Amino acid sequence: MKKPFFLFALCFFVLHGLSLRAQNQELIQSLHRKLATTSEAERFEILNDLAWEYRWAAPDSTIYYAQKAYTLGEQLNVSIGLAKPLNFIGVARNYQGKRLEAFDAYDNALRIASQQNDSVQIAYTNNNLGRLFFEQGLLSRSYDYFLRAQALFENINDSSGLAYTYQSLANLYKLQQDNAKAESNYLKAYRIRMRGQSTRDIMSALVMIGRLYQETGQLDKALHYLHMADSAGHVIQDEINLADIKTFIAKTQLSKGLLDAADSMCLAGLTVIVRMNNTRMMPQAYMTMGQIKFAKNELAQARKYFKLSMDVATRANELNTKMEVFYWLWKLSLKENDRAGALENQNQYLILKDSLNDLNVARQVERLQFEMDIERKEQENELLKVNHARNEAVILQQRLQNITLIVIIGFISILGLVQWRNSKKRREINDMLERQNQFIRSQREEIVDQNQKLFKHNRQLSDINHEKDTLMSIVAHDLKAPLNRIKGIADIMELEGGLTTDQQEYIHMTKNATQAGLDLIKDLLDVHMLEENVTPNYTTFDISAFMLEKVEAFTPIATAKQIHLHISRVESESVRLDADYLSRIADNLLSNALKFSPPNGTVEVAAGKTADHFWFSVRDEGPGFSEGDKQQMFQKFRKLTARPTAGETSNGLGLAIVKTLVDRLKGEILLNSEDGKGSEFVIQFPLS
Repeated sequence: MKKPFFLFALCFFVLHGLSLRAQNQELIQSLHRKLATTSEAERFEILNDLAWEYRWAAPDSTIYYAQKAYTLGEQLNVSIGLAKPLNFIGVARNYQGKRLEAFDAYDNALRIASQQNDSVQIAYTNNNLGRLFFEQGLLSRSYDYFLRAQALFENINDSSGLAYTYQSLANLYKLQQDNAKAESNYLKAYRIRMRGQSTRDIMSALVMIGRLYQETGQLDKALHYLHMADSAGHVIQDEINLADIKTFIAKTQLSKGLLDAADSMCLAGLTVIVRMNNTRMMPQAYMTMGQIKFAKNELAQARKYFKLSMDVATRANELNTKMEVFYWLWKLSLKENDRAGALENQNQYLILKDSLNDLNVARQVERLQFEMDIERKEQENELLKVNHARNEAVILQQRLQNITLIVIIGFISILGLVQWRNSKKRREINDMLERQNQFIRSQREEIVDQNQKLFKHNRQLSDINHEKDTLMSIVAHDLKAPLNRIKGIADIMELEGGLTTDQQEYIHMTKNATQAGLDLIKDLLDVHMLEENVTPNYTTFDISAFMLEKVEAFTPIATAKQIHLHISRVESESVRLDADYLSRIADNLLSNALKFSPPNGTVEVAAGKTADHFWFSVRDEGPGFSEGDKQQMFQKFRKLTARPTAGETSNGLGLAIVKTLVDRLKGEILLNSEDGKGSEFVIQFPLS
């Protein structure tokens, strides 16, 4: 199932977001006891340790103890390590979602660490800045910081920091779908964790590797590492994270078809999650159990768990989970032959999908605003540096003047010459400073002017985007629903019977007209969605089952036109592709084939694999394409010379949508057709 890009940004370093139960409460209590009895120098380190231990469950406490540590460090005039509490404040601010405040804290930490020549804190600050920019989607900037951190940690031989950096780089490569580099960095971090012998860190590293293999389809490797993580969790008796690991294992077993094992494993994890009322893990745990029951054909149980997942996701306002639940309820209704329920759940799924797309746009705007704010702060920092340099020059000048006065007292004979030279030098320096001030003022005015222009341009873009979204919302909600109701009423009248021949004809015309309107709205919404350039979501599925589902869906339309629709060739093989995109491609090609084929004609569907490609074809006995049609066939709203054979409507969007989707999947469209002799579309997708 497709998941939006923004899920990635929300899931970054999820394995580090442990619950309060994962905190070392015994260590925290021990640190509090030591705090009351130790010396001032030791208090500085204990306050830092307390700040670090509270970072996950209580960021406010982290900020409180880190600020106390920083104040104490200044009073003690510590020669190294003063940047550490500032780094902890940045981590806490980041967990609170206050990105700019986190950046300020890290920037101050980097400045102080550089002044103290503290290589350890410089390295950690670079890694933290990389994580901050990574979470905002600024991958290029985050990559630079990670590489600096890696070089520093290697230079000072800090294995723990190096492990963090390897995991940071692995997450970045994973987002870029460079799975080979992601795997290499996760394994490097794991080997370091093994040498460090911290069971909690080892468990975290194992889960990261297992999740990577799970997501890339290497299920045996995924199970191996997840079982190792499960064993580590038992050693430290980390009950809640053990439950989370069990759900990951269950998902992997489900993908391998080990349904009974998956059922037992997921139930064990779900029981703990429900008992501990962990709402963060609960929706996905319920979802996984529902998928297992669905695969075992225990449909009543599957519906029960999907409903439980929906309830928790609704309370927590987790739109992604709700969308996924509606998707599985849609599939469940289809399996139960509940077409009304399937339609309702499908509509809810599509509505949430559109909402998430809108949320993605908002997050992109937020990310752009963050980048602009950071650039503004960096410019302000540069101005502060210039001012600092100017002040240093003034201070230096004053020192020179004092020395000059001492020399004047000793050497009265040369007083006039020295005063003249100093006066001249002051004038030159003042002139230079005035020129610098004028330049800084002009730069500041230019920055203000550019910011005003950017603000105005962004507001115009926002207004245009809002008007577009409003129009699409009207199409989706104010037009689609009434047409559905009209079609439903016509269906009811037809089922009740007792209609005259003319009335039956009127009912038929009404249904055709409303269906044409619904098709146009669907195509418009598809065009609107496709313009957003969403990254394809590749999954593995069986092509024969996919083909049977498509043919079954279009059989009623073919029967109504007395057209023989059948599969001429297909093999039960697995392909890795975006199933949603392929479904839309097939829907548009089959719809066109049936629409332009004559009665008593034939439409054939086929699919298969070659050494390098997966291909899918649709052949009909319609009017075919002229040379002029072939030049214009993929343009939006371009109607070609052929006309539907039963009076259906054609809005000229179907082939444009097919072309867009095929291009996104790196595929190729081949057309075998002659004017008046039918046509055959062959779609090829590379296997790599």
